[in-house]
Amino acid sequence: MRCHSSAMRPAALCTAIAMPVVLLYPASPALGQTQTPEDASLGTHSSTDSSTDASTDPLKAIAVGEQGDDTNAPALSRAQDRPLQIEEVIVTATKREQSIREIPASITAYSGEKLESSGKLGLNDFIQETPGVTAAQGAPGYTRLTFRGISTDTNPYAGNAQPVGIFIGDTPFTDPYIANIVPDLSAFDLADVEVLKGPQGTLFGGSALSGAVRYQLQEPVLREWQLRGFTQLAQPKGGSTAFTYGVAGNAPIGDDLAIRLNYVSREYSGTVDDLRHDKKNVDRSDGDGLRAQLLWQPGAWKLKLTHLAQDFSGDNLLQAVDSPRGPRETDRAVLAMPSKNEFALHSLEVSYDFDSVRLISLTSHVSRDAVFTSDATTSLIGTPPPGYPETAAVLSKVTNNSKSTSQEIRLQSTGGGDFNWLVGAYFFAYDGYFNILIDTPLNQSLLGPGSLLGSNPLLGALFGALGVPNLGSLTSLLDGTSDAKSQERALFADVSYELLDGLTLSAGGRFYETEVKGGFVGSGLLITGNQNDGLGSNTVAKLDERGFNPKLSATYRFNRDFSIYAAAAKGFRFGGLQALPSTPTNGVPPTFKSDTLWNYEIGLRSDWLDRTLRADLTGFYIRYDNPIITQQTQGIPINYNTNVSAAISRGVEASLLWNTPIRGLTASLSGGYTDAHITESFTAANGDVVEPGARMPGSAKFQYSSSLQYLHVWDQFTLAPNLSYTYVGKGYSNITHDVEINDLGTLNAGLVLGAENMPGKPKLAFNMINLLDTTRPVAGSSGTVIVTRQEQTVYLLNPPRTLTVRLGLEF
Repeated sequence: MRCHSSAMRPAALCTAIAMPVVLLYPASPALGQTQTPEDASLGTHSSTDSSTDASTDPLKAIAVGEQGDDTNAPALSRAQDRPLQIEEVIVTATKREQSIREIPASITAYSGEKLESSGKLGLNDFIQETPGVTAAQGAPGYTRLTFRGISTDTNPYAGNAQPVGIFIGDTPFTDPYIANIVPDLSAFDLADVEVLKGPQGTLFGGSALSGAVRYQLQEPVLREWQLRGFTQLAQPKGGSTAFTYGVAGNAPIGDDLAIRLNYVSREYSGTVDDLRHDKKNVDRSDGDGLRAQLLWQPGAWKLKLTHLAQDFSGDNLLQAVDSPRGPRETDRAVLAMPSKNEFALHSLEVSYDFDSVRLISLTSHVSRDAVFTSDATTSLIGTPPPGYPETAAVLSKVTNNSKSTSQEIRLQSTGGGDFNWLVGAYFFAYDGYFNILIDTPLNQSLLGPGSLLGSNPLLGALFGALGVPNLGSLTSLLDGTSDAKSQERALFADVSYELLDGLTLSAGGRFYETEVKGGFVGSGLLITGNQNDGLGSNTVAKLDERGFNPKLSATYRFNRDFSIYAAAAKGFRFGGLQALPSTPTNGVPPTFKSDTLWNYEIGLRSDWLDRTLRADLTGFYIRYDNPIITQQTQGIPINYNTNVSAAISRGVEASLLWNTPIRGLTASLSGGYTDAHITESFTAANGDVVEPGARMPGSAKFQYSSSLQYLHVWDQFTLAPNLSYTYVGKGYSNITHDVEINDLGTLNAGLVLGAENMPGKPKLAFNMINLLDTTRPVAGSSGTVIVTRQEQTVYLLNPPRTLTVRLGLEF
């Protein structure tokens, strides 16, 4: 019996292939924006300054003067003389405000305002514009990220924890070992999104094995009233229309206190047709998000209280289609596949500034709740015949809830100069609940001994295929629960010193201890047929690990325009317990240990032509040890995690940004080459031998983006057309290369119209995403049907050609 782990199957069971999904729609970046070469994507620029910065808006960029200009001259007059210099970008990726050019690492910063102007509503809309980064998204909240080829599958619903850390500010959305919701915040009223490639274990712990994504919320602004709003319409080819709107306001309360509120109501277009039930665009869905921040800043004190909540729901998130090139339809699903999830963040940040030292405390609480149901019928019997009754189908329902509390205290220098330092302590506590239920709808309504298990024709065929008696006393195929508690305790430090003129050395480290304890309790036919150990399973285990994550770097600045850096850093990811049974006969280990990697990179940063041309080059080499890989038990294919083999990833990333002599015209080009492959052979649970040199899942050898952006001021109006192209090279869905994915190029175009002097400062943006309607799979699943023994493959496709129209207002 053979069934492959893949991007279409749920975390715990290989047999559920038609998982829920909502596809998002990537858009081209807004044009006429100043950018940085670290922004290896198209047209990105960022500043974490919470005040309104003209440089973050393409319709205001024309009024930004160059360094060294006579500031008394009118900005527009100066703008006619020569191209604008590329601006400095300030980020907080090192937990202090720092120019992105001075950080010895590969960082991309996306401005929230620019994401808005280009019609981008979520993470999947722009993340793959960064070379070395690929993504596979199911329903919103389920996204699998691959940084520089470090991944063991591309399944958005994979059971093992994300290899990339996800943060809102400095608050981690960490999954110690069972993956849950990945926050996907709306770009509206967002300060920026920082993408950090390479391990971030020194400052961010076990959340960031291969990198991190950090959302930076727009802070309240003292002594200033603000009101913003937008509406956006999305119309995909052949899909349903989606309408999204949002409003944000900033209100000062005296001189030292301010509050900022943000609300977004979002619809997601449906693009998949259910042929069996003759329904179109069944995967349409919706969700709401609320953000509230209170800032009090009396003197040297700063207190910031944050509340954030977001939810999502869909009645039938059918996502698996039958053809890799379309049409976007399937006749395999018997059951509807509802899905819903929600997450919330509450945090309190308190800081006090001494003369040259800042003390910071951050206390956070995160909760995440998710329920999704999928149809596992086709994995058991293949495509059901016409008229197949829903009562004889098989559903897979996953419930995943978690709560975590984190506390970080750090002391850091603020005076600048030759010596800068940071020391801190961190505590993280996590409670997780995971349940998977596999059963028939009819049996769910008639539970108990002697139920209709005995008369269900599907289950009768399944009993025969397994060679086990018809066990009418069982009340489900599988009902399994994993409860776990996890902790991380750590001490960390980071220091830098300008040893010689132009030479800066930095070092950091994190001592950590992690603990995971809990276990699996389950019963049902799938356990009985798999292990012949009785009707149930009860596995309890504990895993303790400790270690040290170092980081070293050296930067040499030849002059104000040229510098080079070299860096080495170690990262780790939590080990954990199995979310399914471990018994003497099924060969599943009760625990799996942390996987770790070392990342070595060297980078060249250069500015030319009076800082109007910027060129960067980065090379990296990663050694990846003990990868956590999803395997399957023999017999009934139930997924579990184990440490197998080793891998390396090596490559080059480059970017070029040019504010051309044609006033207002900006061109950018960025790309990367990644060679990520297994270095030690192993035998997969399905019997396939994975040889050294096999490509890592999700990695694309070649990836590049290019764009042209133009800004023109006409009377009181601003016109900003743009054109961009992004390509992600061919990859594979999993470690055994069952399905080819990507090899995807998308052409995007947009136009932004603005009127800064009119009441409300209206801004109208038109964007056409995937202009040529290119269709490719971004994830896939291939396996053997249990009863019929036939091979079947299903695919998750990229979004179709989509038109978005957005109107924004500011007061």
